[in-house]
Amino acid sequence: MSTVQVQNDQFYQAVTYVFKSWTALKLAVEMQWGGIDSEDKRDWFVDVVVEYFGKHGKETYEEDVESILQQVMADEFNTLLEDDSAYQVSKHLIKLYAECIEGNYSSVDLLRSRHTTSDDGENVNVQMIDAMDTSEDISSSNQNKMDSSKKEPIIDDEGFQLVTKRRK
Repeated sequence: MSTVQVQNDQFYQAVTYVFKSWTALKLAVEMQWGGIDSEDKRDWFVDVVVEYFGKHGKETYEEDVESILQQVMADEFNTLLEDDSAYQVSKHLIKLYAECIEGNYSSVDLLRSRHTTSDDGENVNVQMIDAMDTSEDISSSNQNKMDSSKKEPIIDDEGFQLVTKRRK
């Protein structure tokens, strides 16, 4: 196998691991926000991103990749990203691509080793390395604070959940 093919294969695997661990996309697939073929859409999404990097090479910019990520999430999964995750993922993908074309697969190997399968065959959430680690730590501590203040949902006689306004 040629060096270029190995680089492409490694990058393809990296994008796959990143997408399977990206919380927004993972939820969209699990909840089938893209329909019953959400997993196929995720796989197609990987192909789109890898192809984009293949066409643009080192001339790939974070904002452009972020725009693609946001557009596909909106169009295919009916999901508007308001959490800066698309930008973080785009930075991570650009870093991985640069490493792959240099023949450095250590980050891909790390993603691969972190990407384990649980007993029931579902993918375990893989934390992204790089700047994602610190932002996840911050968001998880904020989430714990929010979880403690959540109230139980109110369900009426017909089984519908009462929606209440959030107070600011």
